[in-house]
Amino acid sequence: MKHYNSRLTKFIASIVLLSGGFSTSLFAQEKKTPQTAKADPKRFFTKSDLMQIGVYYYPEQWPREQWERDLKNIKKLGFEFTHFAEFAWTYMEPEQGKYNFKWLDDALAIAEKEGLKVILCTPTPTPPAWMGDKYPEIYLTDANGRRREHGNRANVSVTNEKYREFTDQIVAELGKRYGKNKNIMGWQIDNEPLATADFSPSARKAFQIWLKAKYETIEKLNTEWVGSFWSTRYSNFEQIILPNAEIYFEDKLSPHAVLDFKRFTSDAQAEYLNRQAEILRKYIDAKQWITTNFTNVIYDANPRSADKMDFITYTMYPVSGQNPLGGQSFRMGSPSKISEANDYYRSITGVTGVMEMQPGQVNWAGINPQLLPGTVHMWLSQAFGGNCSFTCTYRYRHPLGSSEMYHDGIVGTDGVTLSQGGKEFVESIQDMKLLRKAYDPKAVLPQNLVKRKTGFLWSHDNLWDLENQKQTKFWNTWKHRNTYTAAIKSTGAPMDFITETDNFADYPFIVAPAYQLVDQKLVAKWQKYVENGGHLILSCRTGQKDKNGHFFEANWSAPIVPLIGADVDFFDMLVSDVNGVVKAGNTTFQWNTWADVLTPKQGTEVLATYEDQFYKGKAAAVTRKLGKGTITYVGVESNDGNLEREIVRTIYTRANVAIENLSKGVFIEWRDGFYVGVNYTNEPVNLPIPQGSKILVGQNPLLPAQAVIWK
Repeated sequence: MKHYNSRLTKFIASIVLLSGGFSTSLFAQEKKTPQTAKADPKRFFTKSDLMQIGVYYYPEQWPREQWERDLKNIKKLGFEFTHFAEFAWTYMEPEQGKYNFKWLDDALAIAEKEGLKVILCTPTPTPPAWMGDKYPEIYLTDANGRRREHGNRANVSVTNEKYREFTDQIVAELGKRYGKNKNIMGWQIDNEPLATADFSPSARKAFQIWLKAKYETIEKLNTEWVGSFWSTRYSNFEQIILPNAEIYFEDKLSPHAVLDFKRFTSDAQAEYLNRQAEILRKYIDAKQWITTNFTNVIYDANPRSADKMDFITYTMYPVSGQNPLGGQSFRMGSPSKISEANDYYRSITGVTGVMEMQPGQVNWAGINPQLLPGTVHMWLSQAFGGNCSFTCTYRYRHPLGSSEMYHDGIVGTDGVTLSQGGKEFVESIQDMKLLRKAYDPKAVLPQNLVKRKTGFLWSHDNLWDLENQKQTKFWNTWKHRNTYTAAIKSTGAPMDFITETDNFADYPFIVAPAYQLVDQKLVAKWQKYVENGGHLILSCRTGQKDKNGHFFEANWSAPIVPLIGADVDFFDMLVSDVNGVVKAGNTTFQWNTWADVLTPKQGTEVLATYEDQFYKGKAAAVTRKLGKGTITYVGVESNDGNLEREIVRTIYTRANVAIENLSKGVFIEWRDGFYVGVNYTNEPVNLPIPQGSKILVGQNPLLPAQAVIWK
C-alpha cells in the first residue's frame, strides 16, 4: 500500500537546478534513479517467530566493566535483540573528521557473544558540541527567531547544507564499517522524526525551492495563495518568507500558505530520512532492513513520504496523565493509541513494529502515575494482535541522572532488579514461546472478518487544514478520528488506514471522517466504489474545499451533494455552555462542536434529526442506496461519540454482516490464527470467545489491564 511521493520527487529534482547552498550529489542521484517497486519487507522476518521482543541499551552511558553483565542479563531474560547508538554521535566523532568506533565494536562483539541481534542507529538527532560551536547555522530556528542550541536532542535544521554534509559522512562511515556485520538485523534512521517547523534561513531557501517545484510560476502560486487578498501577492519566489503566525498580530495568515508550509516541512523531514537510507544501501547487506520510528500517528510528519524505508515503526507511550475512560484508566492509557498505530503503520508496507514501548512510569508527562499491574503485558499483547513483527522497549536500565532519570527501565536503579514493567516484558517473552509452538502457517483470515474489513481513509493534508481553520476552539481532528476508529473497532472489524490511491474494492466498508479536501477524481472514485457494492461512511466537514484549501464556487460541499443525496444547507457550532440535541430512532444525543444541517433529496433516508435550535427537524445524518452499495453522511459530531458508534454499527448490520458488540476500550484482533483481546475499561468484560476455543494466555472474563489470547 505504499505509493511514491510525486511532490517530493519534483522537490528533489528542482533542488539540483535551483540549489543555493544544498549539497546536491544525492539529489542528483535521486533524479537519475527511477523509483522501483521494493521487495516485500516481510522477507526480513520469519513468520513463525510471530513477534520478536528486544530492549534498548546504551553502552556509552554505563561503565565499560558492566556491559557484559548487562547484555548477559538481557539475553538471560529472554530478549532476542538490543538497540544501540541512536544518540551517540559525540562518541563516534569526538572531533570533526576523527572517528572512534572502538567502543561500539566492543559492545557489538559482546552482544553477538551473548546471542543478541542488534538494531544499529544513525545518531543524527544529537549533533556533538563541536559541530554547533563551529557551525551554529546547523541549528533549527523557532517561530520567535530563537535558535536552538546544544544540550538537548532534535535541535537541528534538516535543510541546512552543513548539517547534511556531516550527516552524509557519519552515515557513510557507519555503513562502511557495519554494513556487512551479520549480527546487525536492521538500521533505525534518526529517532522519532517530528518534522518540526523550522524558520532558519536554510529552511526559507528550501521552501522557495519546494514552492517553485510545485507551482512552476509565481503567477500560479499567487492564484493558489489568493495573493489578491490584502495585497499579499509576490513578484518572484525569492520574496517569499516562511508563514509565521508569531510575527503577525492583526489577523491570520493565508491558510493556503500555511498548508503548503506544513506539506513542505513534512517533505523536508522525509527527504532527510530517505537521503540517509540511500547512503546506507550502498554499503549494507541485503538482509539488513532500514526503518525509522515515528511517534504514534504523528501530527506534523506524513510517514508515508519516508518511502525509502523498508517499513516504518512507531514509538508508543500510552499513559501521559490523562483519564480517557475515567476511574483507573489513567493507569492504562489511551485505548486508541496502540490500536490506531498498529493499523496505520502496518498499512503502509504490510510490516511494522514498535521501536519503543513504554516500560512503566515516565518522566515527561504533566502527571506520571504508576501503571496498573498487567498494563505493559496488555500493550505487548495488543501489539502482537496488531501484527507487529517486533516490539522493543526504551530502555533496559533505569537512568541514574539527567533529564529522564525518572523514566522506568526493565531493571531498576541498581541495574539488576526487574521493575514491574520488566516482569511483564518477561511474561510476554514467555507468551511468544508458547504461541510459536501453537502457530499454524495455514491460518487465514476467517470469512466473518473478511466481510467486516474496513478501510479508514486518512490524509495528513486534511488534518493540517482542519486544524488550521477549526472555526470553533473545541474542534479536535484527532478526537474526531478516534470516535470513528472506536466505532469501527466495536464491531470487531479488521481495519487498515488507506490513501486515495489504494484499491477501495479491497474493503467492504470505508470510513472517511471529516475529509475536507476533495477533487472530482476522488468523488468519482467514491461513487464507483459504492455503485460496485461498497459501503462508504463520510462525516461532517467532508467535501468543503478543493485540494489547496479553497471553497468551491458553488453551494456548500457541492462536489459530494449528488453522492450523499442531500444538500448541506449550512453548518453550526455552539458555545461552551450550550449543548444541542440530536435524535436517532428513540435515542437522543448531545452535540456542541459541529453540525452540518442537511436537506435530503428524494430517495435519501434520514438517520438522525436535530431536536432543537432554529433548524429543529432538519436532518443531521442521512443514508441512501446507490447501485449495489450505500453512502452514509453523518453531519454532526456528538459529544460522546455514541451517535457515530450507533450509525456505523447500523450500516454494518444493514449490510447483513455479523458484528461484535465491544465496549469502548475493549479490542479484539486476529493474526496468524490467534485472537487477542485486551481490556482498557474499569470493569471485567466477558469476551465472545466461542465454545471449544483454546485459551492460551489469560482468562475470560477479562479483567481490567489484562489480555487474553485464544485459538
